[in-house]
Amino acid sequence: MNQPLDATDKAILNLLQDDATLPLKTVAEHVHVSIATAQRRIQTLTDTGVITKQVAIVDPNKVGYSLTAIVMVEMARSNNSMQHRFERLMNAQAQVMSCYEVSGDADFMLMVSAKNMSDYHQFTRNLLTYENNVRNFKSQFVMNFTKSGTKIYLD
Repeated sequence: MNQPLDATDKAILNLLQDDATLPLKTVAEHVHVSIATAQRRIQTLTDTGVITKQVAIVDPNKVGYSLTAIVMVEMARSNNSMQHRFERLMNAQAQVMSCYEVSGDADFMLMVSAKNMSDYHQFTRNLLTYENNVRNFKSQFVMNFTKSGTKIYLD
């Protein structure tokens, strides 16, 4: 977006990050603008890439994915082409909920959702291998979701 977000844009984004299914009328009333203005603002935020997608957030336990792992991945060789290859591989995996290139001892941090330990083990055996330029990986398993979200609060 070329222009900085104003207070109305931020208010709209805060509302939609909590519930993207809110009717335009409700959004407009909350931010004190007309329905047409709210619709135009949302369309501009979408067109400029500020809003990248609208999704439903699913409780993994209620859909049979009871294991969530945070995986720190250290690459065997650190060069652009190998890292891009790994990123493309992770993007193609349905079990990988997030993939971040990070600083520190690891090169990537993954958030992986699995049905159970056997499912996760199969994921690691198939994908976190030397053939995919992985030197080492460390898994930490989520015991409880104290807070899990995607909202970036804008003030």
